[in-house]
Amino acid sequence: MHINGVPLHPLVVHAVVVFVPLGALSAILFALVPRWRWLLRWPTLVLALAGVVLTRTAVMTGNSLRNEKHFTGTLGDRITTHMNWGHRLEWSVWALAVVAVLAVWVLPYVVPLVGREARVSPMTSLVTTATVLLPIAGVVVLVLAVITGDAGAKAVWKTT
Repeated sequence: MHINGVPLHPLVVHAVVVFVPLGALSAILFALVPRWRWLLRWPTLVLALAGVVLTRTAVMTGNSLRNEKHFTGTLGDRITTHMNWGHRLEWSVWALAVVAVLAVWVLPYVVPLVGREARVSPMTSLVTTATVLLPIAGVVVLVLAVITGDAGAKAVWKTT
C-alpha cells in the first residue's frame, strides 16, 4: 500500500505514535482523577477507538510492506521483532478501548456546567473494575508503544 510512491506504513505509524499514547494518558487520567472525568470522557473514548483503527491500519500496512519487500537477514529479523511487538500493541489497544468504553459508561463524574452532583453508578463492582483496569491498560499500552516504536526504529535506522 502506497501513497504517491511512499509506503503507507511509515505515514500511519506517525499517527499511531501520537494518538495511541495520548489515548493511554487520557485513559489513565480519566480513571485516576475523578474531577477531570467530565472533561476527559469524550477525548478518552475517541482516542481509544481511534487507536484501534490506527494500530489495525499500521499492522495491515506493515504486513503489506513486509510481504512486498521480502526482507531477509538481520534486517528481516529486526522487522519480525517489530512486527511481533506491533501485534502485542494492537491487542493491548483493543483491551484499552474495551475498558475505556466500560469506564465512560460506568464511572461517576460531576457536570460542572449545570451544578449537578456526581452521577452515581448503580454498578459498584463495575466502577471498581474500570477504575483498576483502565490505568493498567493505559500503562501497558504506553510501554508496548515505546517497545514497538523502538524495535521499528532499530529495524530502519540501526546499521550494524
